[in-house]
Amino acid sequence: MDWHHYSLDQVDTWADRIVEAAWEHGYAYVEFVHGAPDIGTRGSFGRKDNPGGGRGTIKQLLRKRLFGNRWHRWARELREGKHRVEEGHMLIALRDNPGPAKRAKWPLIPPPVHG
Repeated sequence: MDWHHYSLDQVDTWADRIVEAAWEHGYAYVEFVHGAPDIGTRGSFGRKDNPGGGRGTIKQLLRKRLFGNRWHRWARELREGKHRVEEGHMLIALRDNPGPAKRAKWPLIPPPVHG
């Protein structure tokens, strides 16, 4: 899912539902493109305290969910080392689903607020 042009509250509302739906369908991974590759994560080398303009906030929200174990029902454990977290996107490794639902519904994501 490419989150460019989406607002923070849209990502807050829909990210969990996308991860859950991908697991229900039996997918192995979910990719979130969040942009702002030039904005480092809080605490990373070279990052200034306030990047300005709200840039990097979606990245922070998504990483907080992954590293805070919010997606533990659907995503693999962090210690397995299966996730890829980079400055412009993240690949979330999902748990095996023993019985994927062929008729599971994907969330209907509204259009982005910006752009």
